Amino acid sequence: MSARILIIEDNQANMDLMTYLLQAFGHRPLCASDGEMGVALATSEKPDLILCDLHLPKLDGPGVLARLRANPATQAIPILAASALPVTDGCAALRRAGFSGCLPKSMEPDVLIPALESFLPAHLRCAGAQPVPAPAASAAPAAAGAPSATAARSRVLLLDAAPENSGLVAAILAHSGYSVSTAANPMDAGVLLDGHQFDLVLCELGLLEAGRLAFLGDALEMAPGLPVLLIRPDAEDELGTLGAGRKRSVLSHPLEPQQLVGAIEALLHN
Repeated sequence: MSARILIIEDNQANMDLMTYLLQAFGHRPLCASDGEMGVALATSEKPDLILCDLHLPKLDGPGVLARLRANPATQAIPILAASALPVTDGCAALRRAGFSGCLPKSMEPDVLIPALESFLPAHLRCAGAQPVPAPAASAAPAAAGAPSATAARSRVLLLDAAPENSGLVAAILAHSGYSVSTAANPMDAGVLLDGHQFDLVLCELGLLEAGRLAFLGDALEMAPGLPVLLIRPDAEDELGTLGAGRKRSVLSHPLEPQQLVGAIEALLHN
């Protein structure tokens, strides 16, 4: 069986990452982008577990907690606080406030999911199973957006100029079976390109800023000929000649994991 887990989070990158991870491990995420919506969804859907950000629009995390604990229909649902700040007391203060526990947003996916599942009954835990592997080479062609059988052997250089997106793209790639090396500055990119071979370069821009564009442009010059996938912050943003003169594809946020994998597969195999 799988659990229905409500995520109350106003940061879209964090929401996308948690949604993808829960789905990859067999769970069914429910999503709310503010506290009022979270309370309404919890009341109507009665999920098995709630992961709630502390700082939310309309109604903050403690406010969400107070309303759900005061409602007999939702008072028994485990509610975890999702904190971007270091927790130094082992979540003691949050537990005293009424939360069932807390999960730092900085936790690695392979640690975060089992930690989250520790608040679920045993029959709803799925972390022991890994995400569904790519089909064998002799299988029927994969559906659009699904990783191919060669995904695990495809080497992606991720030029990450978007620290505010909390490693969303890297997490999606890793859980989709790709070998990922990440560079967040020109020096790292130079070291990686000098010592490794890659099949594709993926550029995550984040914000349309001159410094970020310059970093991506300089790094791409060190990797001539490789196909490039550009991820821009908005479909209206112009990237100029970035990545020109080679096989190139462009995606925009908000980004769906299946969309990202599909674009990579198209560049690698078409």
